[in-house]
Amino acid sequence: MSRFTITRRNLFPMTASLGAVASGIAPAFAAGFPSQTINLIIPYGPGGSFDAYGRKFAQLLQPNLPNKVNVVPLNVPGAAGKKAIFELMQDKPDGYNVSLINVPGILLGKSTGNFSLDKLTWIANLGRDSYGLAVAAKGPIKTVADLQALSAKRPLKFSSTGKGSTDYFATKVFADKLGLNVALVSGYNDSPNSVVAVARGDVDAVVHSLATLKDMEKSGLAKIIFVFQTKSPIPGVEDATSIDQPDLGNIFQWRPIVGPPNLPADIVETLSQAFLTAAFSPEAKAWADKIQTTLYPLDSKGTVAMIAAQKEMVDQAASALK
Repeated sequence: MSRFTITRRNLFPMTASLGAVASGIAPAFAAGFPSQTINLIIPYGPGGSFDAYGRKFAQLLQPNLPNKVNVVPLNVPGAAGKKAIFELMQDKPDGYNVSLINVPGILLGKSTGNFSLDKLTWIANLGRDSYGLAVAAKGPIKTVADLQALSAKRPLKFSSTGKGSTDYFATKVFADKLGLNVALVSGYNDSPNSVVAVARGDVDAVVHSLATLKDMEKSGLAKIIFVFQTKSPIPGVEDATSIDQPDLGNIFQWRPIVGPPNLPADIVETLSQAFLTAAFSPEAKAWADKIQTTLYPLDSKGTVAMIAAQKEMVDQAASALK
């Protein structure tokens, strides 16, 4: 089985990407925008970390816009997060429909011909979360070594929300690095349902954001046995260093905001600064601490650079994704 290396170039450094927020320079807001309700699209069903981000930032965005209009969270699940993005690509470039998007997962579909991600307008990034691997709370699998032993006997079943998701990407890379025989069971519209599949015994394991898995672990449905970090934040849980696979500590779940193609620069600036101000607010920090997610705000320019680095990482992983 082929191997690849995730280079340090793929890791976008945390910079002071505050733009006008930090510099004190007045941003070039779009005159008269917004003048009506903004839909903040969530590309998955209710529940899970993307839904949590969409609902919270719909609340936080409203008071930070130059004109106080309603911001409504709108769930548009389907096709592992691609349905919402495909519909957004057909939208008018007026700034009234913007969406969260799953990165790097969504980048896996770039070459399918269904749509071109290069046409999207990258507005901001809100978060960057680590991933984890969980099994049934009361099942026989307790460690990564248990997974390896079981894989030698039969294919391991992992649940996934589909090819356009970061959980799919992380699972394939994990399997490639450890030489595991893995069969992915996809079609779940959201992360909670894919984790419930583990608890029911439909599959052996699942990879998802730590924020989602921690919630499921608290409910008694799942047990986290590995984290995609160089040093595990959870006592007794293995990490990329402990299993001698440091590249696995370089995979993150990014949470950018995108708009339709050809969104005017002044509207991008207005939305970008509003999202950044919201992300750096005390309320956002308190919320992030409560649900154990990591805010990682980037302006439009910083988000474009991050996406370029993620594309390079996905290209390097091509052999693992076959």
